[in-house]
Amino acid sequence: MRPRILLAAALLALACAAGYLAWQNTLVPVPLVPDAALYVSAAPEFGEDQAVLEVQMPAGPGLEAFLANQSDLTVLASNPEGGWAGQLAEGLQRSRNGRRWRITFKTGVRLQDGSTLDAPRAEAALAVEVQAAGARARVVDGRTLELRFATRVEDLPERLAHWRVPGTGPFIRRGNGLARFDGFLHGKAGLAGLTVDTDPALTESRAWTQGLVSGRWAWATFPGHVDPDDMAKVRLAPFDEVHLKDGTVWFVARKLRRFNPERGPWSATRLFGVWRGSMDLPRAGALQ
Repeated sequence: MRPRILLAAALLALACAAGYLAWQNTLVPVPLVPDAALYVSAAPEFGEDQAVLEVQMPAGPGLEAFLANQSDLTVLASNPEGGWAGQLAEGLQRSRNGRRWRITFKTGVRLQDGSTLDAPRAEAALAVEVQAAGARARVVDGRTLELRFATRVEDLPERLAHWRVPGTGPFIRRGNGLARFDGFLHGKAGLAGLTVDTDPALTESRAWTQGLVSGRWAWATFPGHVDPDDMAKVRLAPFDEVHLKDGTVWFVARKLRRFNPERGPWSATRLFGVWRGSMDLPRAGALQ
């Protein structure tokens, strides 16, 4: 009798352990909010949405991140009111043990190459990041990608806020320039494009002042030193000083009254919602 009792107890323990492991592997949803509030649609009048802005910014990692933020969306984005907004993801699930995650991508996300985002394309686009994270990816269906980790992972949403899928943003990147992508998920941006001047010669006092005073630039980064006579001219120009957390200062044209650069990091600034309505749009190619 005793061996039977021990065997039954062992089988019960195994069943409980198996049940616990199965429960730990079940998926639970991670709350996401819509990302529509991050993209305010413009309503330009005929011809006004053809404005192409020119700006002055130094080359470097910050500019690279800024341009990427316009052309290549991350899977998730930080929600200003807390939590996470789904930019490319419609849903996110995680197992209770934190070793299995599932991302459900939105339907109808057009890419700049004319294709539509799906799980296989997302898997290919995120392959480097997935490998660096020590995960294995598996396509569950056309919209769902599963990631498996060897150990518990708690910060995947934060990582997904840095993982980009090329060609998903409201602008097409062309070198140091941007051109509007009319097939963007949230509609057309209120400006046709942006050109960034990175020539160091333009940071010389006289050249920088002339670029602002003439209205050539929609905004410019303060070069660190400007002659007093030149600075006096800048003070009279219709520009506001925007002080950023990294210590840099932007001079932003007042006609961009709805343009609000992210103070830190400024590379997270979105151009899509520069103008909310047609009265805020400059005429094509000009600010003054």
